[in-house]
Amino acid sequence: MKRYFIILVCAIFLIPFSGCKKNAFDPSSKSVGDFVGTWKGSISTFKNNKLLKEDGTMVIYPDAGDNNVSGILFMEETSVFHEFQFVDGTLYFKVDNNDPANPYCQNWTLSGFAVFATESEINIHISGNECGAHGDEFISWVGNMTPTVVSEDSLEYYNFAKSGNIWTYKLTLKNGDTCQVQKQVSQVSANYNFSGPISETCGWTAENMTFRWDVNPSGFSILHDSTLSNYPLNFAINSKLGVVYYSYINSDTITVSLLDSNVMITTPAGNYKCVRFRYTEPVYTDTIKVTKTAYVWLNVRYGIIRQETLNPADPTDIQLQELISKNF
Repeated sequence: MKRYFIILVCAIFLIPFSGCKKNAFDPSSKSVGDFVGTWKGSISTFKNNKLLKEDGTMVIYPDAGDNNVSGILFMEETSVFHEFQFVDGTLYFKVDNNDPANPYCQNWTLSGFAVFATESEINIHISGNECGAHGDEFISWVGNMTPTVVSEDSLEYYNFAKSGNIWTYKLTLKNGDTCQVQKQVSQVSANYNFSGPISETCGWTAENMTFRWDVNPSGFSILHDSTLSNYPLNFAINSKLGVVYYSYINSDTITVSLLDSNVMITTPAGNYKCVRFRYTEPVYTDTIKVTKTAYVWLNVRYGIIRQETLNPADPTDIQLQELISKNF
């Protein structure tokens, strides 16, 4: 009788554990698409006998034309990274060097990985050589991030080119004349390429004027837009203040540099918080080549707000271009 009592007690004890067993979370079940979105959290590291911790957001988005993803990490500095491998639910990426000409950044090897820790939290690791004195570049960041919703007015990445968007600008030419230019996105490809017609009241002789832009979250590139530049320009979201970025076409040199990251601009179309870039490019007047220096104010949600050229070459060249209206 005693033996049966013991068996009964054991059976009763096991009843709570005899129901349906909950499956353990499996991070390898996640696809690369599960990482796409906006995440908020913090990462920390220990360096030079100090604990460093940074809070921020991370945006992961699909690359153009393939199944890979890229991302932007908004911390004290803005970092851009690109997937190079996805294996068993783990996203491996490499971090761009945003100061490649700096002698202290020549040993750059930053890379990392992200993996889901739970259904709604990812663990992120970034390690390797960053900018620093030789032998003191290595760093290793670790942290967790959870999904977050960001209003459109609070976006930190480029998101202004959509089909049907129209911008109208007032232009002031070197000779003092004023006129208007209107640009409309009429064609959109799957590769973040946007293009459309340019109409103007300036009396220019050029026909079939068009613009072609590349606008992805981490960069705004002018591929062709004669009202802004003669050469392609790239305004990267991770541009570092004061650093001059060079590009070369044949024997010509083009430069872009970030001067301000948070400046308010007032225009007839409203007030906008902008980043301000300076760019230089060669221009030709008759047979003389001169270096054009210009400034452009960009808002990540609304695009080009203002452009000013310090030394327009010809009387009908643009000295000032200012947004006066938009339809979005």
